[in-house]
Amino acid sequence: MIEIDPADVLIVDFETRSRCLLPVHGADRYAVHPSTQVLCAAFTSGDRNITKVFTWRVGSDGPEYDTGLVDFINGYKYIAAVNARFNALIWDFVADFLPDVDPSQWYCIAAQSRLNGLPSSLDDATRALDTKHKKDAKGKALIKRLCVPDKFGEFSQDSKDYDALFQYCIDDVKASKDLMLATRMMDTRELEDWQVNERVNDLGIRVDTNFAKLATSCAGAAVDEVSKELDKLTGGKVTKPTQHLRIKMWMIDNAPMFVVKEMERVEDGVVKHSLDDSTRQRILAMSEIQQHPITRTIIELVASASKSSVAKYQKMIDLAEPTDDRVRGSFVFAGASTGRFSSRGLQVHNFKRDSLDAMGYSHLQHCLVNGTPVPHLLKQLSKALRPTLRPSEGNVFVVCDWSSIENRMLPFLSDSRGGDKKLDAFKRYDLDPKNNLDSYQVAARDAGLTDRQIGKVIELSLGYLGSTGAFNSMAQNYGVVLPEKEVLRIIGAWRQTNAWCVDFGNALEKAAVRAIKNPNRMFKAGRVRYIFDPELMGGSLHCLGPSGAIITYPKARYSAGEGLSALKANLTMGQDATEWPRFSLWRGLLLENITQGECAALLRNAMKCLDGKNVVLHCHDELLLDVPRERAETSKTLLQTTMETPPTWATGLPLAAPAGIMERYGKG
Repeated sequence: MIEIDPADVLIVDFETRSRCLLPVHGADRYAVHPSTQVLCAAFTSGDRNITKVFTWRVGSDGPEYDTGLVDFINGYKYIAAVNARFNALIWDFVADFLPDVDPSQWYCIAAQSRLNGLPSSLDDATRALDTKHKKDAKGKALIKRLCVPDKFGEFSQDSKDYDALFQYCIDDVKASKDLMLATRMMDTRELEDWQVNERVNDLGIRVDTNFAKLATSCAGAAVDEVSKELDKLTGGKVTKPTQHLRIKMWMIDNAPMFVVKEMERVEDGVVKHSLDDSTRQRILAMSEIQQHPITRTIIELVASASKSSVAKYQKMIDLAEPTDDRVRGSFVFAGASTGRFSSRGLQVHNFKRDSLDAMGYSHLQHCLVNGTPVPHLLKQLSKALRPTLRPSEGNVFVVCDWSSIENRMLPFLSDSRGGDKKLDAFKRYDLDPKNNLDSYQVAARDAGLTDRQIGKVIELSLGYLGSTGAFNSMAQNYGVVLPEKEVLRIIGAWRQTNAWCVDFGNALEKAAVRAIKNPNRMFKAGRVRYIFDPELMGGSLHCLGPSGAIITYPKARYSAGEGLSALKANLTMGQDATEWPRFSLWRGLLLENITQGECAALLRNAMKCLDGKNVVLHCHDELLLDVPRERAETSKTLLQTTMETPPTWATGLPLAAPAGIMERYGKG
């Protein structure tokens, strides 16, 4: 692990235009579109002592170089940008006036921002830190006129607009530099992890665009039928399943009181109503709802339409490169402040858990092609999302995912006697799955549920010190419905058996508070350490896991009245707000953050061991390879061995990662 010197970094920003719509088709299709061109570019050094900005601009008189630009570029080891992927694509495919650079030179300031607990957006991050240079809010209107074609397919030709865009580009590169220097830079190990993920993004994943087009057409017709029925049942008050406010108002005015009560939420002392997925599930599980067929039917119709996934199929079509049907650039390094990856565009992290197998997918496809009616079509289409992802021609998918990885990582991090007992239970389970309930240290007793169901609900809700609300919320996600008495019994039994977890949560909170009270000193809890840097970002609390990965809480503070808190990066404050939203750093959240962060470190390690080769998808605890059929078994063994071999920092952590071979992507 080596720190990167800002003086070795060149910072770049491009302003471009194209007839290809970037928000619709993504950066990869945008960059290769023949109409895409660079209007101007700005470059500056990461060196604090260098303020000069080099520029390139195209205008009515032709290209204009700033003196010494190419020599300036060639003098740097790294090239950085906010959203480095977009800028790298523009550099490679569009900016032919620039010298070639190696992919290993690219550095992402947005990734750095996220690793510092800040937003990806340059606008949001610089406002949160109140840096000297910020993104000009007027830029959006400027870009709309110059960079996006109007309804006639034309762009503004106003020279004043071009002058303003040129200055906007210069201001952006200055703001990018401010953000880079105001936060902790990625070290060489983190940069390598980001670059491995970019190789995955470059390869992309193939989608069945023909099925996606068919699904979009058929789902649209099914939603229309739902709309007609809603219109009829509500007397014209609700005409579309997307009219959420109208649906809630109809429920408040017409549904039985027990339904309205179930919809109630109290936020900041104000009673609000929700009919989200979990609320719908709870209401439909009530026996009383059978006596109110109209209300039940409306809720069922709304639920079915929410499963349509029409937008996701359309997104596949929009993002897939027509030459090879591959979607690229889907995965965001450190998309969560814990270091976990997220996804954009295709957003595979949001795909439904359950999916059709290859036979079910083929049958659905046959029915759609032949116009055969499909019962519960919208629900079936939601299950077909995963298998719409397909391997390259002549290839198969090899998939591997860790078993109960968070449930294993948490006791490992505690480094406690009780945690070791839990790990021993997992070791016994890995040898003989009949030991499943023992591994979860609590019995489902007469719940009528599978070991896996109850185990997941218990560990994912109670492992981070949640109570009945967290348990019930997680239970709904897994189709688990239990009486309140049974829930309370399970919670009590789990806490008694897992007292080590409560103790570990308390220890984390104590260590974090002590770190803030004693700047620049390290405080330990289990295998986790906290240190507070009072100079960085108005005071940054760093959480260091055994992997060396760092979770940063910007502008962290502690007071006896308010407790421990930090800046909330995933919220955006209004333009007129004077302070960014904050959130409470209580012990349950600290447990969750470090556990997820170290699980993310495991995934990053596995991807690095594979050098990103053949990896087309990763999702929390899962890796998917696209390999030639004849190499499937060898690749399966390699992948499983890689994921079941802990890195040196995780010695003693029992890992189990079942692997399989698939013709299409799926998960049951």
